Amino acid sequence: MPSKSSGKTILKVKVSKKKVTITFIDRSKLECVPEVLASFYIYEGKELNYKTINEIKKFNASASLLKYAMSLLKKGHYSEWKMREKLYNKEGKKSDIDNIIKILKNNDLINDKMLILDTIEYANERNIGKNKITAILVNKGIFLENIPHNSFPNSIEKKKALNNLNKLEKKYDKYSYEQKKLHIYNALLSLGFDNDIARDTLSHIKEPKYKDEVIKLEKDLDKVVIRYKRSYEGFELKNKVISSLRTKGYKLNNILRKWDEKYGQNDF
Repeated sequence: MPSKSSGKTILKVKVSKKKVTITFIDRSKLECVPEVLASFYIYEGKELNYKTINEIKKFNASASLLKYAMSLLKKGHYSEWKMREKLYNKEGKKSDIDNIIKILKNNDLINDKMLILDTIEYANERNIGKNKITAILVNKGIFLENIPHNSFPNSIEKKKALNNLNKLEKKYDKYSYEQKKLHIYNALLSLGFDNDIARDTLSHIKEPKYKDEVIKLEKDLDKVVIRYKRSYEGFELKNKVISSLRTKGYKLNNILRKWDEKYGQNDF
């Protein structure tokens, strides 16, 4: 009969798809990953000294973390920093995590340089600006200093911004010319483009025909009058309507002309 300090004898080994449960004679249990069976030649009746038991625990912890890391990589790409964060959240030890990161890098399963290049290429194909691309990379765990400064040439940024213009013009076509430009400018900033790129893109928007702008003005004028005449009348109503339409980007002389045409003689 072994002494208490020599180790433990295996009473039972229960194998399932996801784990192996080792039960010792003293009724204590040790749950392991299936790979433990072959790596340590586990069988019922075998005596394990405490050094081997500790090695099994370390192997088990490392194998579990590696399995978790592989499950993450099946769902998407990870930077080294993000992978470390995930593994630390699983309460992994630094030595185990360092070893797993080394395995993943040696097998090219995590590669920050390729992650940067792939992300930039993917975002460029979708006409996303450099500021948003940078934010995406930082969110993926890439440090700013590791993003190449020459990744976003000005000529490419201008081209991408222009590629967005047609879609944005259609999206904001219902607005006045000035309001449409403002919405497009803000949209370009949201897409990650610098101020100067966004402003330069606005210069490519053609000014509307006078007739088209007047049609929009007339529709907005009617809507604003309906909204304000419940609470205002006369001169005060006119001022409220003019102020509202000015904020929508319409020119004052066009507003006054259309007001006189439609409501100049009306007594609200």
